[in-house]
This record gives sequence, structure tokens and C-alpha cells, in this order.
Amino acid sequence: MGLSAFATSADLALALSIAALTVTALRSGRRPHRVRSWLVFAAASLALLAHTIFDALGSAVFANAAAISEVLSLGLFAFGFALLYGADRDQMRTIETHAERDATTGLLNRRAFRDAASAILARRDPSRGSVLAVLDLDGFKAVNDSRGHPAGDQILELVAAAIRTNLRVRDVAGRYGGDEFVIFLSDCGLPEAERILQRVRKIISSVSTATGSAVTASVGLVASDRAGDRLDDLIRAADHALLDSKHSGKDQLRVAADPAAAASR
Repeated sequence: MGLSAFATSADLALALSIAALTVTALRSGRRPHRVRSWLVFAAASLALLAHTIFDALGSAVFANAAAISEVLSLGLFAFGFALLYGADRDQMRTIETHAERDATTGLLNRRAFRDAASAILARRDPSRGSVLAVLDLDGFKAVNDSRGHPAGDQILELVAAAIRTNLRVRDVAGRYGGDEFVIFLSDCGLPEAERILQRVRKIISSVSTATGSAVTASVGLVASDRAGDRLDDLIRAADHALLDSKHSGKDQLRVAADPAAAASR
């Protein structure tokens, strides 16, 4: 077999193989986000098949058609692989997003919140101030015990909506565990933070009452205006303020003292 005939048969085998793979992929229906790339591969296999036919005819009349179909097939293959790579990147982004989010509330999970808040602390201007809040639900366990976990999940979703509604673009919030939430308000003074969290508390109370659940929120706040403040110290200080709120009758907001002092407790 000559070199030309071998190349022609190889192109034909490649075209048929790609066509078969494309049909199999499209019929499987498992990866709809990759359908566009496989449709492009199907077009590329047809262009390669046309090139093989024109090339096999060996006539000068079909030489230009063979060259055009070859270039077209190469371009379509390149475009198909680009789409396939883009689909994989989109899928990875979706996986990463799901890995960062709490499944019930849609807020950041504990690890993702810590990463985001730590990054903000590292690049912020300390003189502009920031506030960290720890929010814990009062009466949530009673809802879970008396009405079941679906009712509890509904309360968590409503709380997350109340928090999300009051966040600014530069703020981050997460579910820290159970019925405890953390909020980092960047470039925010303590008075403004108190207004934001008091609004969140009132919304939680009114919405939960409307659903037939007596759930309220206790909040601990701590202000940060120093370059050396660490996230763990801020969380610890806000948590101490939250405990003060709980011990004082719940359903209220307390402001922590110096985070450095709380770190030594």
C-alpha cells in the first residue's frame, strides 16, 4: 500500500471512529454541558470524511475541495476541543462552588468563610474598621424536636435569607455549624454593624413567628481596627459576647470588649 493510500485509509478510519464516539456520547445523555463540543466533533468528522473522499478521487478538480475540507476539519477539531475544555472548566467551577457552600442555607460553609474572612483581613485598611458577628438561634432545637428537621431546615433557610438581604457587596457570611452563623462586615463601623444586625434579628423573629415557630437570635459583635487582629481572636471575642447575650436572657445583641483581651481568656 502506498503512502497516499495509507493516509487516506487512516483519515477514513479516524473520521468513522470520531463519528461513532460522537453518536455514543450524544446518545448517552450523561453530560449535556458537553453536547456542543460533540456536535462540533461530528461536523469535524464529516469534514474529514469529505476530505478523504476528495483526496481519494485524485483529480486536480477536487484538489482544492480536499484542501478546504482538510483545513475545515482541523479548525472544527480545534474548536471542539476548546469547547470541551471550557465545559470541563465550568464543571470544575460548579464543583468548587458547591464545595464552598452550605447545602441547606447557600451561605459559605465554615472553611470557605474562614478563607474569605482571612483574605479580607489580610488586605484591608485597618483604619477603616471591620466588625465580626456571631449569631446563634434561640429556640431552634425546640423546633427540630417538635416539628422535625424539615421545619428546622426551613428556619435555617429563612435566617440565611435575612442575613443575605442585609449584606453589602464587600461582606461575607457563613453557616459556622448547627444554628450558628458568622458575618464579617468589611469597612464598617460598630454603630452601622449594630443597625445591620438588629435588622437581621428583627426579621428573623418576625418571619419565624409567621411560620409558627418561636425562634429568635442572639448576637455577639466585635470591632476590629488594628492590623494585628487575627480571625480566631475576633471569633473568640464575638463568641464571648454571644454567651453574655445568652446568659442575659437571649434575643439580644452584645458588643465584645477588646479581641486581644478575649484571646487571653
